[in-house]
Amino acid sequence: MQLFWTPASPFTRKVCIAAKETGQWDDIDVRPTTWPLEWGYRTVPFTPGLAEANPLARIPTLVTDDGDALGDSTLACLYLDQRAGGALTPGGADVWRMWSLYGVADGLIEAQIAMRAEMLRPDLARSSAFLGKQGDRIGRCFDEIERRTQELGGKVDLAQITVGVACGYQLWRDWLEDWRPSHPRLARWYEAFAERPSMIETAPAETPER
Repeated sequence: MQLFWTPASPFTRKVCIAAKETGQWDDIDVRPTTWPLEWGYRTVPFTPGLAEANPLARIPTLVTDDGDALGDSTLACLYLDQRAGGALTPGGADVWRMWSLYGVADGLIEAQIAMRAEMLRPDLARSSAFLGKQGDRIGRCFDEIERRTQELGGKVDLAQITVGVACGYQLWRDWLEDWRPSHPRLARWYEAFAERPSMIETAPAETPER
């Protein structure tokens, strides 16, 4: 397998953790993916092979051993889970409860990334209304995860991984609000989950270009 990767992407981190938790990390050829320092209305020089594999040039893109390019983190996690015999998804009706919580956490990450993209715009071009909308969405998601923290116990699954990634990204970007004071149960859970080797080994970092 090949994984187009960048250390700053929470969606990429989700795939990396899934691979590590299922013992598949050593089966992946990591393709570090960089972006230009200057952003503007011009052609972006994608890392060689990325746009050819995935026309969206989206990070992460996982290329399977059969050559299928999975340009979405959820698809990549599903592939790794299936390859590991369903190690990251519960059986029976519980699977839908897990996917429900996964959807909240994944949407939370989407809102964080939307804010990140807006923050990269020049100050005068930023939309305070857009930032406010995403901030409200983030707050609602954290409130819902706090309410459902009891679902985060037991065997590690894709919902737990995604919640952990969202919590970590919010703390890493210092311009995002610290969620811990108003979400004490989630904070206690995250403190323990963040000590997992897969979390420590995938801690986010800026690329040299940023």
